[in-house]
Amino acid sequence: MDTTWQISPILERYFGGASYLLVTALACGLLAGWVLGILFTRIPTWRRVVLASLRIVTILLLMVAMLRPERVYTELQKQSATLAILIDQSRSMTLDDSLQGVSRWQLLRDSLEKCRQALAGLARDVDLRCYAFDEATVAVTQEDGRLALADRPAGEQSAYGRAMREVLRREDGKRLIGFILAGDGAQQTPGIDTDLPENAARQLAQQNCPLYTVSFGGRQRASQARDVIVESMPDDLAVFAKNRLTVTGTMRASGYVHRDLPLQLIVLDEAGNEKIVATESYRPARDGEQIRYQLGYVPQQPGEYKLIVRAVAQEGEATTSNNELPTYLTVLAGGLRVLYLQGELRREQRFLRRALASSPDIDVTLLTLHTRNRDRWPTDVSRYFEPGAFDVYILGDLDSAAFRPGQVGGEPPADLELLARTVQQGAGLLALGGWHAFRPGGYHKTPLAQVMPVPMDARVDRFVRQNFGEKIDTTLHWQGPLQMLPAEPWGTRHYLMQLAARPDNMAAWRKLPPLTGANKFRGVRDGAEVLAEDQHGHPLLVAGQPGGRVLAFAGDSTWRWVMQGESDAHRRFWRQAILWLARKDEVGEGSVWIRLDSRRYLPGQRVTFATGARSPAGDPLPRANLTATIVHPDGSQRPLRLVRQGEHFRGAATDCTQTGSYTVQVVARDEGQELGQHQSRFMVYLTDRELSGVTADPTLLQNLAAQTGEYGGRALTPEELPALLEELSQKPLQLEEKVKLTVTYWDRGYLLLLLVGVLSTEWFLRKKWKLV
Repeated sequence: MDTTWQISPILERYFGGASYLLVTALACGLLAGWVLGILFTRIPTWRRVVLASLRIVTILLLMVAMLRPERVYTELQKQSATLAILIDQSRSMTLDDSLQGVSRWQLLRDSLEKCRQALAGLARDVDLRCYAFDEATVAVTQEDGRLALADRPAGEQSAYGRAMREVLRREDGKRLIGFILAGDGAQQTPGIDTDLPENAARQLAQQNCPLYTVSFGGRQRASQARDVIVESMPDDLAVFAKNRLTVTGTMRASGYVHRDLPLQLIVLDEAGNEKIVATESYRPARDGEQIRYQLGYVPQQPGEYKLIVRAVAQEGEATTSNNELPTYLTVLAGGLRVLYLQGELRREQRFLRRALASSPDIDVTLLTLHTRNRDRWPTDVSRYFEPGAFDVYILGDLDSAAFRPGQVGGEPPADLELLARTVQQGAGLLALGGWHAFRPGGYHKTPLAQVMPVPMDARVDRFVRQNFGEKIDTTLHWQGPLQMLPAEPWGTRHYLMQLAARPDNMAAWRKLPPLTGANKFRGVRDGAEVLAEDQHGHPLLVAGQPGGRVLAFAGDSTWRWVMQGESDAHRRFWRQAILWLARKDEVGEGSVWIRLDSRRYLPGQRVTFATGARSPAGDPLPRANLTATIVHPDGSQRPLRLVRQGEHFRGAATDCTQTGSYTVQVVARDEGQELGQHQSRFMVYLTDRELSGVTADPTLLQNLAAQTGEYGGRALTPEELPALLEELSQKPLQLEEKVKLTVTYWDRGYLLLLLVGVLSTEWFLRKKWKLV
């Protein structure tokens, strides 16, 4: 045992090495003062010697307290070892697929019973720590090598990574000589499990601890574990009434190779009655194959419906609780159907469609007749122009040659003649500018010229045409920059041109970036209204009503508004344009909206959503006061707290543990007056994940053990478990480790008592001898 002495003066922190001199000087000063005092005191010599001795002892005690001497020595200490055993007790262990003809769980219990004596012997020499896990990890007691395991496992999940991390947390600071993991390797956890077993295996490797995995069950008999699983489907669906809905997702089947497996799409009404609306059969070519399915359905009535994708139960399935997935379908009423016809895919159409897509009540379909496919022109698009097919048509930079000319006034009619008739019967039309729009695109020679609010005459403009491959005719266009402004008298008052409150509206327009150019209009038709013009007075936006409503917009560069930070103005302008064309501008009701982050949750999961209120123009209502309530499946209601985030609110519910349908209700008010309300539903469901894909996964266990192979970790069969325990018992189970110990003397209580005793003795003698 090595021993050394060291001192650390109390003043070393402040004076460093000079602290030794200060302590010495202080001791010498005290000694000198006391010696002088005694020398000049007339007392017998023996008394002087007694007092001097007491004072010297006092000074020595003070020096010990100030120098703080320590004795440092090392000695060998024995450190005990810990062996951890972790056992899977989830329901997948009840499956009977072992070669011995018993369940995985029974095979595990039998294996441990054979190792009873070996475990009892190890428990006398090491700290034997046993655990069992499913979705949680619990300690298991052992007596004489027998583990107190359940007769039948009942766990609903098997979270290998979470359990391994939990055991390591509980055994933190101990010397692990081994970690035995026994199970089938079939890890089943809901959602995204961040506690990966690979991370726990790496942590064991960092501690030089071998991981021994014992696998029960095997992949080679997967066909015996029959199961059909609906793995995925969209969790939130929306479609306009009488439009086709396509539901896609994935399913997986084991044990049913080359057998037709029917898959159904089911709609539930408010009373809970089921109606099968689509059925398709799929045939797996191999066990465990993932199959992508597609089911179609055309809802007729608006509303919110529960939708289920269900695989028809098959004979011999291990469980049928994973045969279906539910969600909610929102069928929208009154939604505007917009057809956007475009030639080349320019920036304007991309930004315009994005602006309209932000409105849930506007459904935009893009029909591209690209100029690179001119050899296929004209294209028959007459079915798109039938009355009732769409509410609003947007005609982008697309040459008239793309359309089937037909026989004007004959049967069948020309495409653009059919479009003109549909507009006259009430559909809206928005014509945008471009190199091949209006007169440059040859529309003055088509029936569509009859409904345009700007004059286009085939006789007057018979030589006007922008042919492909020729230089752009700049005489047909105004060169930018062109500042778009509301025109007097119609534009300043028109619904479409309101970007802000009336006093601030002109300022809002003036701060928008200018257009890069525009088509030249040859005047305005009688009865048409100029809504916008540039700084030179040239008309940029003209409105007419030849039956339906029509807008002729000379520009094609409002995308610059978005690029320079005016996305709100851009979105509002184009939404108002579509609403005006569809005659929806007169609807005065605001709308409350709810957007759930998901429509399906597992019990206990956090449910989150966004909500807000909009004006008829689609603008947020920042002054609106929103209150939210959640209705549970049993009918009980609880208020939800909303937190404002910019122009909308966020909310969350955390107590949704009961399975069934929940409803989130939001009411918007402004100064006590109700603006509107809305509700949206979601469901909490429980699927049998533990018996989904019930084949064992020994590969997972092998890979985990391999991460500690450098330290002896390996994968074992149940028959090799006794040999492993015997191997562990032969290892040095106790480790001698050098430990550095420090003994201090200056902070002991007896030092203080001794100092007080010496001072008290001196004071008593001086008092007795009448020296004070």
